[in-house]
Amino acid sequence: MQPHEIVQQMRKTYDRYFMSSLYRQRYPRPNEATLDFVLRSRVREIEHVLDFGCGNGRYAFPLLQRSHDCVTAYDISALSLAEFESRLRDTPYRSRVRFVHDDLDTLARLGQYDVILMLFGVLSHLGDRATRIDMLKRLRGMMRADGRLVLSVPSRLRRYPGVLLRHALARCLRTAHAPLDEAGNIFYTRSANGDRMTFFYHLYTLDELRAELATAGFAVRRSEAESVLPERWVTQSSFVGQLDRCLAACLMPSLGYGMRVLATPI
Repeated sequence: MQPHEIVQQMRKTYDRYFMSSLYRQRYPRPNEATLDFVLRSRVREIEHVLDFGCGNGRYAFPLLQRSHDCVTAYDISALSLAEFESRLRDTPYRSRVRFVHDDLDTLARLGQYDVILMLFGVLSHLGDRATRIDMLKRLRGMMRADGRLVLSVPSRLRRYPGVLLRHALARCLRTAHAPLDEAGNIFYTRSANGDRMTFFYHLYTLDELRAELATAGFAVRRSEAESVLPERWVTQSSFVGQLDRCLAACLMPSLGYGMRVLATPI
């Protein structure tokens, strides 16, 4: 499967994901620890934030509530943006949001951004290593010189061990085809109302994430475990979220269910 085919598949898959309401059911609110990580990255009273892969505004909406920032909301899924816009209707925040659907040239014209968010594995959905680095370079070109990139990715040490082992064996036997010929690349499925949805995902090690960011012109300034427990458990229960936050603070980033980092241009 070629990189452009992955993008096309993910666009269709996420439209179906949001149409089914499964995303809202699994992730009804942000991971509060990640939201605080984003808020701590801010250095100005009012900042221009690009939420790249914003979905239904799970992070952008509370960011608008807790700051005076202006947000550019970008996603390849038209249905996710429509859901976010519906949430903003009749709120005082709508005037601070610009929506961009699947148009990188428009994003570039709207820069320069103080903060770019790529949360909850957005980078991992983009495709192979070359595609991911190319996108990071494009986003770096849209940032201010003192801009900040905040992103979170899934950990290879914690996610889908059986799938990873199967693909590793295929690579050893030289039967793996692109994009599964790259270590860490997988496909996984979810079901909603009988509809099976397939997602592309790249699972990271911390060293690999640092290396890709460095190649794209970023330096990691801070890294943390995003959670110990699965994201849906953390976001469906405030008690579990608080407990997980305490546990994650004691964990090495690479041992988290996901990893979040703050990076700056170099």
